[in-house]
Amino acid sequence: MRELREFREHHDQFVRADVAVAGVSADPIERHREWAARLGLPYPLLADRDRAAARALGLVRSIGIGDWKVELLRRTTLLVDREGRIAAVWGTVRIRGHAAQVLEVARASLGA
Repeated sequence: MRELREFREHHDQFVRADVAVAGVSADPIERHREWAARLGLPYPLLADRDRAAARALGLVRSIGIGDWKVELLRRTTLLVDREGRIAAVWGTVRIRGHAAQVLEVARASLGA
């Protein structure tokens, strides 16, 4: 939740830098609507219910627990350039200050 708020707090700066922000998770759309309304998010939250996007990006980790298989999504931030190429990846995120860090890298690497 803190990460969502951090990106909300920096949203105007992302807009001025011509950088679009979106959150993606496997949560249902209704939960996204609740979070967006509760936190006043100015950017979309997208649902990857079947985890197809996460799998395509290599962000799903499967672990076996007895006869069960559990899929975990790795919290990851991706910076995608205007041509759709991944310009930067944050696999380990310190929530506080993360949005500012992403903005700084976007400005430097995308000329934003």
